[in-house]
Amino acid sequence: MAPTPIHGSNTRHVRRQAAVTPLRGRLRLASCLLLAVGTPGVVTAAPPRAVQGMDVCMDEGAASLDRAYAGWSELLRSGNGIPENRARALVARAFALDEMSAEILDDRWPGLGASERSRFRDALAGVLTRELLTAFDGFGEVPALRPADEEWSRSDGHVTARYWLVGEQRSDWFAFRLRERSDGGCGILDVRRGDRSLLGSLEGRVDRLVDDFSFPSMVAEFGGLDYVVLEDFEDDEVDSLPRGWTWRDGDNNKNKPYRVKDENGNRYLEATDEGESVILGREISWNLNEFPYISFRVRVNRIPVGGNERDDDKVDSAAGLYFTLNKRLLGTIPQSIKYVWSSTLPVGVAVQRDGIGRPWQVVFGTGEEGLGEWRTYTFDLRQAFRDTFGGNPPKATVGLGILSDANSVSEGQAYADYDDIRAYRSAPASVTSGVREKLPPLKQQ
Repeated sequence: MAPTPIHGSNTRHVRRQAAVTPLRGRLRLASCLLLAVGTPGVVTAAPPRAVQGMDVCMDEGAASLDRAYAGWSELLRSGNGIPENRARALVARAFALDEMSAEILDDRWPGLGASERSRFRDALAGVLTRELLTAFDGFGEVPALRPADEEWSRSDGHVTARYWLVGEQRSDWFAFRLRERSDGGCGILDVRRGDRSLLGSLEGRVDRLVDDFSFPSMVAEFGGLDYVVLEDFEDDEVDSLPRGWTWRDGDNNKNKPYRVKDENGNRYLEATDEGESVILGREISWNLNEFPYISFRVRVNRIPVGGNERDDDKVDSAAGLYFTLNKRLLGTIPQSIKYVWSSTLPVGVAVQRDGIGRPWQVVFGTGEEGLGEWRTYTFDLRQAFRDTFGGNPPKATVGLGILSDANSVSEGQAYADYDDIRAYRSAPASVTSGVREKLPPLKQQ
């Protein structure tokens, strides 16, 4: 199952490309963003009385731009640098971030969960903030924002107003597109200069990122974030299977021993396997060169007594997380690293059982020490591939898997909880692949 493209149909993409030329260079984008918060010397044009009262942006658009200017200019005059948290708060008030997000993501937006929407909205606010923090580069003294005329127009639910940016060396006109936000206020949806559009530029950036990687990776790269949220189960219903995860066709009629649970407002995945041995899988691609360090939280509650990952007759693990990095032979043979909590093998052992497509199993926890405790583990996944399969892994990953299984040992139980699976840009210097010793599988008698 391939990652769902964000930009939807080709028709929509071609239509926007014909209408909008992406901004070229930081200066032009910064110029547009500069207007979004206002500049010293602003003179605000009031909407004509004849159209006041038609909607909130016709009534309050000029005042909302004034408020944005006032807050930003206060930061500029502080002389102590601009705190990013305060700048982000101003951006959140000035822009219609939900509505911008819906425009940028198009038909993907309605299907996102609340936490997914929040992450993209935060990434968008960060992009706008960083651009604003460099918006005055190259202008000398801060230019003034002045109304181009008093003609405010309304179409398709948007209000458009033209302003001039007046600097020491040049002047340019820009058009704000304003619209009512979900909170009832008026926010900036887009800033245009000629046929160039801030919104179009951001759409193009997102489209390029999602061509190669899945939605969570796009959000992290778009927003310049430190990590990719591969899964945290926060948008899933309690006592349900997690969204976007599936299983092998041969397991269709089996009980799926996994349920999303809530604990003090945090959601996680509970596994209570008593012999089903069902792997949950999710296709997700992220940039392994940019985010090579994986992290996950696990709480093991019961182990399958006597389990041994080297022995085909006892190959049960209380917890297991697959990271599939490649598929060879026309995409049919996976190359996966599986981090496991073993019942008997020591931490650091790596073993690959005989057979085509078997994962390398790397032991991250063992025995009954630490049962019932949430613990966080971080590993260098790229190095783990080198230490097991050899060579370098591909840039783009393939997917994730989760398996708690107790079908091989007698009367086995494998109970474990999973949460916060992430991929990081950087990690502490002490982080390793997790591989200390490679052992062969046990030969059957």
